[in-house]
This record gives sequence, C-alpha cells and structure tokens, in this order.
Amino acid sequence: MCSQENATFVLAGRTTGGKFSVYDYRYRYLPAEGEVMHGGQKVVIFQGNKYIGQYTLSPPPYTAISVDGKHVILDSIDTKERVSLDLTKEPPREVWVNGEMAVFFR
Repeated sequence: MCSQENATFVLAGRTTGGKFSVYDYRYRYLPAEGEVMHGGQKVVIFQGNKYIGQYTLSPPPYTAISVDGKHVILDSIDTKERVSLDLTKEPPREVWVNGEMAVFFR
C-alpha cells in the first residue's frame, strides 16, 4: 500500500541504558479507486531486536517524537501539547495524544 517514497521509518531515539528503541513511522497511501491520499503516524517500539508494539497517532497534526532518558516525548505540532511516556519498565497501555486515546498494541 505504501511505496518507499510515501513512507518513512526513522529512529527517534533509544531510552537510557538502551532497553527500548523508538521509531517514528509515517505513511501515505491512495486507497483503491480513491481520489485523496490518506496517511498516518505510529510510534513503534522495540526491545533489543524484538518488536514489542506500537501506538497509532491520529494526525493531523503530526507529532514530533523524541526520547529523553527513559521517556518518549510526543510534541503536537499544531497544539503545542507535550505528552511524556514513561518507559522505565514497559510502555503504558494507553495515552492521550492530540485529544485521542492511543492504545499500545502488538
């Protein structure tokens, strides 16, 4: 559904101690017989080389993703909202981002 030119998968950072690697995945696609591009953004988390899950964010607006210590920082570009996910032990099950509930799933 997504070509390489319509998708990015970028390392946002690693938590202190390297326990988790956090990626910013953005994609765009044209649905079958669609006239308008659709897109989305996900926060994808690995523990070592093992995929453990992801959050689907609800754009627009897109959210800037960074890692600070053992926290993933989500900064909404439009609203200036900042959310901090504590990854001290494991990713939180749910988090509010851009007025929407993002659920951690595999």
